[in-house]
Amino acid sequence: MLGIAICVPVLNERDSVPLLWDRITQALTGRDFTVVFVDDGSKDGTVEWLEAKGTEDPRCVLLRHEKQGSGCQRGAATRSGLEWLVAHTAHGVFVDLDADGSQRPEELLIGVERVESGNHDVVIASKYIQGARVLGRSAFRRLGSLTYNVMLRALLTGKIRDYSNSYRFYNRRAAERLLRFPAIYTTPVYLIEMMAIWLAGGLRIGEFPTLYADRVGGSSKVSLVDPARGFAGAFDVGRRYRSGGYRP
Repeated sequence: MLGIAICVPVLNERDSVPLLWDRITQALTGRDFTVVFVDDGSKDGTVEWLEAKGTEDPRCVLLRHEKQGSGCQRGAATRSGLEWLVAHTAHGVFVDLDADGSQRPEELLIGVERVESGNHDVVIASKYIQGARVLGRSAFRRLGSLTYNVMLRALLTGKIRDYSNSYRFYNRRAAERLLRFPAIYTTPVYLIEMMAIWLAGGLRIGEFPTLYADRVGGSSKVSLVDPARGFAGAFDVGRRYRSGGYRP
């Protein structure tokens, strides 16, 4: 069994992080894992809780990250966490997981085992394949997400149904391939860059149905300008992908 490296970006998540940690440790009982929490400047006690937890359990690592720019900087946090995990662990499976409770740690082993099987380099917890369920999201947010994904299927490939869910599992080969390319975006558009890099490299990508729920505690870090940035960035990534910008 391979070790598991998990990246969790956090910003003022004191209400949700303790429960998330408990759910992760329970889901991965008996497995070797490290969770790096990438903090973008929390002021609500998140940092203090993670520091205390890291003192008692070395599997919990706090990475202080200085947020640059306005709006959601999920991409920069994800990249920083990935760089740390590749450099400081020998784990073979990498996972990106949100801190807000919308993505279920109980599904961790589903994705991990699919990567371990060797059939896929990347596995996505998908909201858009048969068997998936989405709870607590407004019709407006569902429509926006679906529109975004339909556009990305046209720009990249229709073989992937869910480009927007950040709950992903990938092997070390896929992780190291990402680090060969400087990140163009620090926003959530980096999640699309990741997919473009993997697709251009011919990596095998699969999906499994997920249960996606509304966040637990805290508030969304997405600003009013982020959706517009997301659509513009997706078109740019699609253009780069089609022009060979992400090939080896």
